[in-house]
Amino acid sequence: MNSNIIWGIVLLALSFFLKPLLAIVGLNERLFGLYWQGETMFSLSPFLVRIILAVIGIILLIIGGIQVSKQKNK
Repeated sequence: MNSNIIWGIVLLALSFFLKPLLAIVGLNERLFGLYWQGETMFSLSPFLVRIILAVIGIILLIIGGIQVSKQKNK
């Protein structure tokens, strides 16, 4: 199996199960922010992070599928 397809599946799974995984590992949503001296400099909502992971995963799946089909045509 192509590595792009594997990474795509992993990122899609992460996007769906991000919140339960964070709870199991013991991390909170402060993970998605940039903090300096206690002040929030930059912060992403967990929902936005899930959307970004899903989009990247879908793109990787498409790229991997194209590469596999090109290899089969040779």
